[in-house]
Amino acid sequence: MRKRICVVLLFMFAFCLLMNSTFAAEPANENKLVPEDGEYGFFILEIGNPKLIFNGKTEEIDPEFKTAPVLIEGTTLLPIRIIIEKLGGTLKWDEAESIIDIKYKSKRIILQIGNKKAVVDNEEKMLDVEAVILNSITMIPLRFVAESLGCKVYWHGDNKISISTNALKDTFSSDRFSTEDLSIYDAVLKKQIRLGMAKEEIDKLFGIQPEKNIFGKYNYEGLVVYYRDGKAAGLMVSSENNLSTRFSTVRNVNLLTPKMYVQQKYGASVEKDSEDSDQYATYVFWKEDQSLTETLVKLESSSLSKDPVRNRYYISFLFNENKQKTVSYLLIGDFEFAMFSK
Repeated sequence: MRKRICVVLLFMFAFCLLMNSTFAAEPANENKLVPEDGEYGFFILEIGNPKLIFNGKTEEIDPEFKTAPVLIEGTTLLPIRIIIEKLGGTLKWDEAESIIDIKYKSKRIILQIGNKKAVVDNEEKMLDVEAVILNSITMIPLRFVAESLGCKVYWHGDNKISISTNALKDTFSSDRFSTEDLSIYDAVLKKQIRLGMAKEEIDKLFGIQPEKNIFGKYNYEGLVVYYRDGKAAGLMVSSENNLSTRFSTVRNVNLLTPKMYVQQKYGASVEKDSEDSDQYATYVFWKEDQSLTETLVKLESSSLSKDPVRNRYYISFLFNENKQKTVSYLLIGDFEFAMFSK
């Protein structure tokens, strides 16, 4: 009997050790912000325009021949070398075989002039429009190459195209919120700008900017910060100030994010049952005054008071009237600022 008890105890001990090691091996069930490797890149191009904007700076696409992007059968083609090299990749041209060999990080793309078959990481793909030579310049299908390299491509109605690298990954879910959510992530600086941050600290990141409209409003390269008593009370990103994915919430929502993704990351908004749900998404949070944790409680509805409410916060989105209802405006603010801005 004694021997049997010892065997049972040893089994239980071994089981506990196994369970502990299993739980330790699992990733922590928490929200995490994970910047992508490498440099952030955001491009704006326009059909017929020989210049592009890269991370806010204007440059020529093809300085020698002044080549501009063209539209062929609904596909944008251009000399893509400048984009590949700005991202840190390489492009090689085999003149004898008319082959373009592109490498970026772990990706490789091989195209051939006049051939609608391309090879992406040893897998054959079909192109809508093949690479061509126009006026002695090699023109490559932009969207196919950029998306094959893991970039995002957006078409804007005024013949403008924007391309961005994925600046941010995250593990944020729609049922857990924290004070991390009260910040904007800058993909260029790889820094978070948080509510309550002192003006001196933000000025050190961007440089000192002049006040706008005498309302404690300052524009930092497209990120607008509103101060109260020298601390950030509101953070705003709008398509009026830029057309960039540089600034995002920590859940990777930026100016070009579709409404569907916003709902995946934040859940239902307070407008879910109203006529405004197609245009707006507002999320209201509350933090216990004496709480030692950084957890925020999401309020499913909020009766708006005219008086400031301590430790209540707003995250708001405005959507474009396009097919995907992409974000055109985002605001993070404490309750007093959010009420003032309405």
